[in-house]
Amino acid sequence: MSANSDLIHRWSHTYSILSILPFPKKKLLIAGTQDSKILVFDLPAYNLIETIKLGEISENNTRSSVLSLAKSKNEKYLFSAGADSLVRVWRVGSRDSHHGVCLTEMATIYSVTDIGDIFSMKYLDSLDTLVFGCQNASLLFLENLCERMCIAQKSSTRDMNRLPHRRYDKFFDSQGPTGTGSKKPNYGDSGTDSGDDSDTQNVILEVPSENIVPYAHNGFIYSICKLDNEFHSFFSTQRSDDTNVEYITSASGDGINKIWKFSGRANTVTITFMDIQLDNHDSVISQAVEFPFLYSGLTQGIINIWDLSTRELVSTIKTKNDDDITSISVYKDHIFAIDESGINMIYENQAIHWNPNQGKILSSEIFEKSNSNHSLTVYLLAGGNDGSLTLWDVSTLMETGFTMRPSTLSANSSNISYYSTKSSSASPVNNEEMLETLKTLIQFQTVSQCKSTLHQMALRKCATFLQQLFTSLGATNCQLLPSTKGSSPIVTAKFIGSQTQDKKKCILWYGHYDVIDAGDTQNWQSDPFTLTCENGYMKGRGVTDNKGPLVSAIYSVTNLHRRGELLNDVIFLVEGSEECGSPGFAQVCREFRERLDTAIDWIFLSNSTWVDENNPCLNYGLRGVINAKLTISSDAPDRHSGVDGGVHREPTADLINVVSKLQDTDGRVLIPDFYSPVKEIDQEEYERFQKIIEIADINRDTTADDLVTNWAKPSLSLTSMKISGPGNVTVIPQTASIGLSIRLVPGQHVAKIKEDLFKYIRDCFDTLNTENHLEIELLNEAEPWLGDPNNHAYRVLRDELALAWEKEPLFVREGGSIPCLRTLEHIFQAPAVQIPCGQSTDNAHLNNENLRIKNWTKMAEILDNVINKL
Repeated sequence: MSANSDLIHRWSHTYSILSILPFPKKKLLIAGTQDSKILVFDLPAYNLIETIKLGEISENNTRSSVLSLAKSKNEKYLFSAGADSLVRVWRVGSRDSHHGVCLTEMATIYSVTDIGDIFSMKYLDSLDTLVFGCQNASLLFLENLCERMCIAQKSSTRDMNRLPHRRYDKFFDSQGPTGTGSKKPNYGDSGTDSGDDSDTQNVILEVPSENIVPYAHNGFIYSICKLDNEFHSFFSTQRSDDTNVEYITSASGDGINKIWKFSGRANTVTITFMDIQLDNHDSVISQAVEFPFLYSGLTQGIINIWDLSTRELVSTIKTKNDDDITSISVYKDHIFAIDESGINMIYENQAIHWNPNQGKILSSEIFEKSNSNHSLTVYLLAGGNDGSLTLWDVSTLMETGFTMRPSTLSANSSNISYYSTKSSSASPVNNEEMLETLKTLIQFQTVSQCKSTLHQMALRKCATFLQQLFTSLGATNCQLLPSTKGSSPIVTAKFIGSQTQDKKKCILWYGHYDVIDAGDTQNWQSDPFTLTCENGYMKGRGVTDNKGPLVSAIYSVTNLHRRGELLNDVIFLVEGSEECGSPGFAQVCREFRERLDTAIDWIFLSNSTWVDENNPCLNYGLRGVINAKLTISSDAPDRHSGVDGGVHREPTADLINVVSKLQDTDGRVLIPDFYSPVKEIDQEEYERFQKIIEIADINRDTTADDLVTNWAKPSLSLTSMKISGPGNVTVIPQTASIGLSIRLVPGQHVAKIKEDLFKYIRDCFDTLNTENHLEIELLNEAEPWLGDPNNHAYRVLRDELALAWEKEPLFVREGGSIPCLRTLEHIFQAPAVQIPCGQSTDNAHLNNENLRIKNWTKMAEILDNVINKL
């Protein structure tokens, strides 16, 4: 990616530009300066149309740097604050051809305590409340601002001497976060002083002592961000119709981001610390939010990205230099991080940097503006300590990033509470709605095996999307459960059935939203992360494993729920780490089970396919797995075979010697007691396999005995090899490793086989009497699973599949593994049922993964009929 941003305009001023704020609706740019001025620029013509001088010319100590600016959402009000401990409220009128813009000072807000510089500020529109953070580590707010100004206007008493700048204290003439100080130069120039009491209708407002939170942090409060309504479900547990709620996050030199709740009721606003503090272990100088993430700009070029849904650190990004991140903005996943060296734009796994030649940049804002042709232009505004202000068109840098599709959420999703108890009144689900949701899910590049920032953020965005989707569809208890550090959150939601508690059952539906990497996209016929529909099939990574079946199940339950016909409870448990072994999943399930108010009766999942393209199947058995890596290494480096060949024991030769003892010449596994627990299948099951051979369209040479071998007998495979060095035929590698995959069947237990395997390998290695070293690394494991194909759930499913497809389903087992299946059965003490959705040609984990639309929609119809019959 190359820097291709366009410089639209550059303005110059004598002193540093400390704060900037765009007013795109009014076509204005406003900047606060070090020399006590507010500069107003006309956006279309790029002219400086007004300069507001703060304080009184005759008293230098009333002049101060403008460190912070804020505005109301409707752009009617501007708020300015700085080193004089005051907040000024301005009314922003319409631009006038003769008098420029009408900027009228309405009020001056002060505190009875010495708060020092005001570094950060935000206006909460729904509460008419201004909140600001200060040098003395306190957080202050003033509610009902408009009402207070109206009342004060009617009062004739305005004592300007009460203001802190009249009680000037050199202690608070600080350096501030910019390092440039709050220098107060001697102004001898003439001009109208808009801060003069005789020339303004300015009223004086005092912050009550009860609205001051002393020591809100243990350092200067450099930044305050308002959290949009989308974030509210992360923090609220209840919502009352007569209460307005806003949330902010504050950041400080103590390295902490804190979440605060403002609640308004009956003309009263209260502040509550949410007991959420994110420790960055270094000073937080700047911050930005974009759902569902918080971006913290730290010292030495560090950016921490937090998932506010789970309060977990998703990623840490380092810019090219070690300069402090003085300002940070985010637009559709594009991060604009400002440091002393210039502007860093980071998107996905790429970054660009450019130097706008503004000295040290102290402030920045990103905003969009509609053009006459109804298109949007994205602008970046940057202010420097050399007095320059630059405006950049960064639209050409924007790549198409993901934005959450409002059409997949309810119309009032911004007001959704964390626990919803109201049923949706929306119309019944149709296939188009299902398809739109699946399109959105496929767009998330949720590759759990890759730990890049791009994929980790995609995983968490996907989890948040699912949580909101469940809520919008009428589910309750829609939560994100944190898993092991570094793993993706687990999504849970519950649809409540209408039957009485003593009659209804509870079904747990398991799914996963993570996928395997798409590999070389040149081998795909379409973009892997864009759902493509053609010739009756859907294509895209995850469409069959497992996002497609998951969406089918979600909308099947939703359909019943919306019609008021859902009898049984259905709980969804959707993880984001299945493809990398489900780390931490078992512990989360145990904790979740303890909080459940009901027992689980059945566990359903759809994480496999038919054995051919034409015959519906029900799966009732999976093999278990032990995946390990054996490595043998030498203390010596890579060597040349002509120099050292035959002199020392070689790691590769030792490795081949060891693995050769794992199987005999017929492929029989030689690990002691490996076959002891294995039982032969009974006649009923053999006949079931024979029926599959007769009916299914599979390889003609395949026999029932082949199915027995593949599905009901254990195996050992050597799957990968790797050596150190260049791979040259004359080089003796220092290290050699080999991958080992053992598939287990019911009767064999992972712990026992693993113990026997490791002991046997070590014993074989010890017989070599080599000076080399052996390492055995366990990669992942899963217990085998065998269900009961004759239980009630399978019988109901058999009947419904036969009715839907007009043929009896085949009962099959598989040679593969699903790590979590036995874990779910063990923890929830309920039998599992596996319902394959797609066909044998779905290409799960391969190029051009696909799913037939007919299979997908029929599965939703089948489950619609099954859930109430359990």
